[in-house]
Amino acid sequence: MRLAPYLFKRLSDLGAAHAFGIPGDVALPLFEALDASPILPILTTHEPSAGFAADAYARLKGLGLAVVTYGAGALNMVNAIGQAYAEKSPVVIVSAAPDMNTRQPDLLIHHKVKTFDTQRRIYEEVTVANALLDDPVTACREVNRVLEAVIHEKRPGYLEIPRDRVWMEVREAQGSAPVAAAADQMTLAEALQEITVRLSQSRRPVILAGVEIMRLALREPLIELAERYNLPVATSFMGKAVFPEHHAQFIGTYMGAAGHQYARRLVEDSDCLLMLGAWLTDTETGLFTSAIPREAVIQVLAHEVLISHHRYEGVGLGEVLPALLESGAVPRGEFRNEFVREELPRENSSLIMRIIAALSDLNDKLYAFITDSGDCLFGSVELNAELILNPGYYASMGFGVPAALGAALAAPDRRPIVLVGDGAFQMTGMELATLIRYKLDAIVIVLNNGGYRSLEALGADPKFCCIHPWDYVAAAQALGAVGTRVQSLDEFTSALRAACSRKRVSLIEVVLSP
Repeated sequence: MRLAPYLFKRLSDLGAAHAFGIPGDVALPLFEALDASPILPILTTHEPSAGFAADAYARLKGLGLAVVTYGAGALNMVNAIGQAYAEKSPVVIVSAAPDMNTRQPDLLIHHKVKTFDTQRRIYEEVTVANALLDDPVTACREVNRVLEAVIHEKRPGYLEIPRDRVWMEVREAQGSAPVAAAADQMTLAEALQEITVRLSQSRRPVILAGVEIMRLALREPLIELAERYNLPVATSFMGKAVFPEHHAQFIGTYMGAAGHQYARRLVEDSDCLLMLGAWLTDTETGLFTSAIPREAVIQVLAHEVLISHHRYEGVGLGEVLPALLESGAVPRGEFRNEFVREELPRENSSLIMRIIAALSDLNDKLYAFITDSGDCLFGSVELNAELILNPGYYASMGFGVPAALGAALAAPDRRPIVLVGDGAFQMTGMELATLIRYKLDAIVIVLNNGGYRSLEALGADPKFCCIHPWDYVAAAQALGAVGTRVQSLDEFTSALRAACSRKRVSLIEVVLSP
């Protein structure tokens, strides 16, 4: 068995059917091995986009893959992988590297920064595990160690392969499939007992469902839990769409003062708040405007349970949620839902919010909605859809268009619709070319307000928020997409209807007041 074929077979077996990246000189043997594997290479225009695409792919399929060259390639992708780490997205980075026999300390080789180990040490900060695969005896074991960490932690991992080690003969490891760590049954029983007692004694129990429900594919058990015990469910900002928003138990999106006020009232008045996979970040709490009583909180995360001042380690969401369903120890509640989604006034509200309302009218089973950072990100709180991807915690600009690439390949039965500001589009919007190249018919909606206006709303000097105007329609047409410019809701709905009916990449530029 040779190293690269072994690695790519392992990744393929774990569900990675596509790899995003750009080749380089030391990466050519690696890309030849990739091309000979079951995994299809998808070549982006820039490495940050490869990282964002792999991140979106991982969020939907459970594992993403980026393959890049050394130095100028891999280091170009650090920000995107940093976001994947922060938001718990399992991406594997495979980087080529210079030959081992050239690694002399004083040798100046292109793409080298400080030492030959600099790149791997940088990636230590944004991954859960990393390895240099240079030893034929340990290489397969190291591959499996990193992959197990990625699968278990739902965070990125890094593998570096020197050019002269791509085809080396390796000793295949035994028991190569990642094995999930077994939960401590005694700890699980103790945590479950405390949870069920608190829920049973509660008069106002509420579930706050977060992004880890999606990461661990627990949407259906969550729905069953809410229905069985008649529990109201609010979703966090990043957890939007982990619970159906048309469901009788849904009470809105909780974001402190920035979310739905009915959800805020029930969450903050709860005497037993069951937080399932929800994080208390600044964006999740409406810039810390939440007032959640700590003594009422049961926080169940991927690998630990926090109840008041008690911490149960070694058990988490994947064990607790099914155990709650099996226990039958929680009495059915008496909740009666009074949540009414506010109808957005389509003439008096901002054009962005009227566009959000129009998108919510679509058959959401046909689409994957993706939002970039900026006004469109926070406007998406009102988007009623079954599948939404957003960078709601780390909030890197430039996520949207390349994320459509990953989403289209990970969920081919759903057409991506991207909401992106003009500033973020100028960072990675040229991935329209990649979407066209691979015949992935995304719809990209560019909200053009002439700059970084969300920063201006935070008090930034306007001179720092202006960007050079582009002709976005002409840019789209130059790349081979259909481009349309609109300035009103009627024009937008007409353009959206046309875009949905055609099988081509489409860009709709929405001209907004600065």
